Amino acid sequence: MAKGFKNTKQRSAIMNLLAERNTPLTAEEIGEAIAPSYPKLALSTVYRNLELFTNAGLLEKSFFQDGVTRYSLAKGHHGHYLICTGCQEKIRLEDCPLHELEHKLTDETGFTITDHDLTLYGLCPACKRKTKNGK
Repeated sequence: MAKGFKNTKQRSAIMNLLAERNTPLTAEEIGEAIAPSYPKLALSTVYRNLELFTNAGLLEKSFFQDGVTRYSLAKGHHGHYLICTGCQEKIRLEDCPLHELEHKLTDETGFTITDHDLTLYGLCPACKRKTKNGK
């Protein structure tokens, strides 16, 4: 673990857990998942480490429609996502659909755009099937 902070077993456990999962997790979910190995680890410590990792660019913080903040491993600075409102799966879009619009807006307005993001919410195929089946 680089980025100028001390590597601890708890920090490694947080990062390893997020590396194993394909879905963003809340601080509470992370705390519960690593609690068997670190029963004295306070939730406030989990939050502090998540903020540290986010500020260092190691994690991405996502704000979901349910009002809950979730964390996942960062896969680069510039990203766009599909997020399932059923299971919270987060799928990164590899292509940026906004570059052309960004250039057009810059030409039309003279505005210098320094960054952008795009998150689309909906149901993944599995959750859509569950909804159709009445589950």
